[in-house]
Amino acid sequence: MKHTVLFVACILLLPLAGCKNNKNKGSAKIDAHCTMNGYGSGTCSFTNKGTAAGAHCVKVRVYQEKNPSKSLASSSICSGNVGVKETKSKSFTIPGVNSLCSSYGVSWTKVCGFVVLEDK
Repeated sequence: MKHTVLFVACILLLPLAGCKNNKNKGSAKIDAHCTMNGYGSGTCSFTNKGTAAGAHCVKVRVYQEKNPSKSLASSSICSGNVGVKETKSKSFTIPGVNSLCSSYGVSWTKVCGFVVLEDK
């Protein structure tokens, strides 16, 4: 009888133990902020504002303001594992930005713009 009660207690408590292990352990919320110069060299900072570690990847696309179809894009820029409330920086280069965005006597930021795109 003693073993039966113990067995029934284990069967009844097993679902509770299972629920405890399935609790939401949080998720990463990683924001990327990128800067770049007129030669195509830049840095992206990845900040995790979530409740769990994680990783995130982006691409940077540079385009001519007057003709947005003329553009260049970086390869994937990935943060690597970023802990909670942590920031990691990654450098990148986009070859050809100087040629795409040069105009005599005009800042490259007047000729081109750039956007940071999610890369899944």
